[in-house]
Amino acid sequence: MAELRQHVRERLRDELVKQGASPAFNDPSVFADVERLLSAAAAAGDANATLLPELLGDPASWRLETAIRYQSHRDPAAASVIGSIKRRVLMPVMRWLFEYSRDNFERQRRVNQVLFACVQELAAETVRLRQDVRRLEPTQSPSTTADRP
Repeated sequence: MAELRQHVRERLRDELVKQGASPAFNDPSVFADVERLLSAAAAAGDANATLLPELLGDPASWRLETAIRYQSHRDPAAASVIGSIKRRVLMPVMRWLFEYSRDNFERQRRVNQVLFACVQELAAETVRLRQDVRRLEPTQSPSTTADRP
């Protein structure tokens, strides 16, 4: 079974490189590490366990809004008539469109969750690597370290 998985991974890596993926994927160990990192992030793609949604601010500003609201700037009598027509004619069409699109909305929500988890995992890995580099660097004079970002 492990041989079969390795063969499938190798074919996937070859196809990705042929299609223009990162040249770093020419190294099978790099590809395996990237696959492991992204798989772990995708498996842990729980929206409640990611920091990015908190940083994006008010969810109303970035989440899909699927509810339809009928608001009018007209006088109350005209608004009532127009609202009634919208509810009787437009609402069934909009409901059908929503039902048709709901699966796509759900897929996009899942992709967003996984991408948030991947970005978070990559950010954490970047921070860990930067910390390791700082520990390994020889002590430098204060003027040299002040110039670095």
